[in-house]
Amino acid sequence: MILLCVVSFPGVSRADEVKLTPSIGVKEQYNDNILFGSSETYKDFYATFSPELTFLEKTERLQMDLSGRAERRVYSKYSEFNATDQFYTGSGRYSLAERLGITGKAEYSQDSRPDRDLETTGLAYTGVTRYRQNYGFGSNYLLSEILLATFSYDYSNDTYNDPRYSDMEAHVFGMGVVHDLNYFMQKTQGRMNVKYARYNVPNLRLDNYEWTAGINRALDEKWNLLIDAGVRYTTSRFTYSEFVPIPPFSVDKYGSNQDWGAVGQLALTYKGLKNSGDVRINHDIMPASGRSGTTDRTSFLFNLTTRLTYEFRCSLSGGYFINKTQAGQYSVQQIDEDSYWISPNLNYDYSKDVSLGFSYTFNRTHSYMAGTDTDRNVFQVRYKIQHDLFH
Repeated sequence: MILLCVVSFPGVSRADEVKLTPSIGVKEQYNDNILFGSSETYKDFYATFSPELTFLEKTERLQMDLSGRAERRVYSKYSEFNATDQFYTGSGRYSLAERLGITGKAEYSQDSRPDRDLETTGLAYTGVTRYRQNYGFGSNYLLSEILLATFSYDYSNDTYNDPRYSDMEAHVFGMGVVHDLNYFMQKTQGRMNVKYARYNVPNLRLDNYEWTAGINRALDEKWNLLIDAGVRYTTSRFTYSEFVPIPPFSVDKYGSNQDWGAVGQLALTYKGLKNSGDVRINHDIMPASGRSGTTDRTSFLFNLTTRLTYEFRCSLSGGYFINKTQAGQYSVQQIDEDSYWISPNLNYDYSKDVSLGFSYTFNRTHSYMAGTDTDRNVFQVRYKIQHDLFH
């Protein structure tokens, strides 16, 4: 779990709030490469129906968020791609004492969209169902008025119903401190974090150790800058088959790999009355779900939003990803791909409960191993209505 850029010391909220909000979203899309294939492509119109129920409770000591959503996709031409996905999330924060707070989360999803991770990792899949579980626990303790200590643990598990994709299990531990540097520099916090992660996939076990240090600084009332930089030490143990000239013609071999590298992140955010935006850069060893391990990933993400009127707002977002790893290094299989996406959006908020949106998204992935480019264009119209039953 990546530590929050701006840390709020444990305290209490002054207002109690309870909300139960059902909603329904409807999206009509045209996609000219449904399975995101480099050769054979499928083009079609399809509709997505998304009923959702969320629950929010805030008290002086507790904040809890729960949600459940289903997504039913119905294709006009290729009915064999019709599917229903499910998403359930829960998170909470509780102040045990004035100086001590704890957090927790639980997530479960069953999804089958080929583009499910394109805008977060740059990696694509065919129409395979993934069952994902994610659980986390965290705590923070205020050691003094200017020093906060944090701890976190995350467990995740990805399971696929297709032998072409590899299941993955991950354990991630993190510890850190945040120090108020106002004595030296106004509106600035110093940060230091250590992290250990273990990734288990068939025929590979990877252990990653990291240390980072950085600052979180409010440049003014609208701009905020976060910078972390550090080093990692990564070890992997893997199993592979080697050909032999006698039956059974292959034997299992065991290998290992050790590697040092740099890690870091940069986040620049802006928040004004009408305009907002952020630019995020990250470089780290990250999971490559379904791809037999992890990848050395560099990502560049941005989002710009402006409110034209009270009802209309438009945005432009995009990302660029570099995923690279050698077989037997951080993954059983080699990964060498670059990808990017860009998406302009226009939203009309008829009221706080009703909205209408239009968007266009272009994706391109270049595989250096296959020597291919994969493109897709997606046009989308979406409508959402919600209503608080009580609050």
